[in-house]
Amino acid sequence: SDDETNYNALRLPGAKRGDDGSRSSKVEVLTSQVAFSSTGREWAAVSGEGLHVYSLDEDMIFDPISLTESITPAAVESKLLSGDYSVALQMAVHLNEFALVKQVLEETPFSSITFVVRTIGSEHLERLMQFIAKVMET
Repeated sequence: SDDETNYNALRLPGAKRGDDGSRSSKVEVLTSQVAFSSTGREWAAVSGEGLHVYSLDEDMIFDPISLTESITPAAVESKLLSGDYSVALQMAVHLNEFALVKQVLEETPFSSITFVVRTIGSEHLERLMQFIAKVMET
């Protein structure tokens, strides 16, 4: 085509013919640690660029805000058993595990729903609504 002809006709200093070579480079990232989840469906890598979390599941969202080592599935179940439904729901939403959120929603007594929903912050309200919609689909 005309574009190739014009491209090859370019005169480059020190070149006897047109520059028709392609250039490509690969980005290198130094990784200091890699960890896999117990299910094997997610893994994370720590690098100079930050924390990278990957998942085979499309609906997995990692949200490290307000997430501490004390927020675990066992802690959620403990809060459920003690009747602290609002904290259990907040923790389950932070963990972003559908089965856990579903369990908390199903075990929350009807009389406590109004109080429990009021404790959810606006930053997690959309995700909670997505969980509720997903529960209603199943």
